[in-house]
Amino acid sequence: MKSLARILRMTYAIGAVLVIAAALTQPRDIALGVVVGVVLTILNMVVLTKLVSKWTADAAAGNPGKSSVLVLPKMIGLMLAVILSLTFLPIDAIAFAIGYSTFIVAIMIEAVYSAFASAPPPPTDSDGADNHG
Repeated sequence: MKSLARILRMTYAIGAVLVIAAALTQPRDIALGVVVGVVLTILNMVVLTKLVSKWTADAAAGNPGKSSVLVLPKMIGLMLAVILSLTFLPIDAIAFAIGYSTFIVAIMIEAVYSAFASAPPPPTDSDGADNHG
């Protein structure tokens, strides 16, 4: 759950920087596309985080749980929101995709962080000396 929380916080931070940069440097349709993309990805991540924590709690308690059934309505709602946003809002589709992809960047950063944070220490001899001759 710590990884999900870090990913969500990084998504907030990356999204905020991206939204501010787009608002200050881009035309309105591009800036709005970035904003809508970031907002939808954050909403998606918040709901996903809640679902995963519910699944984890159910599994730890030994309950099979029915929360996995909620993934389909969540995905349908997300797809509907994307379609409606691109159809009815005055936004740029590429900017929307860039804003929405902030969670992918956050996931990649978390993967790199987790890989380095959990790397085992270098091997040493039993007397505490390293193996460099």
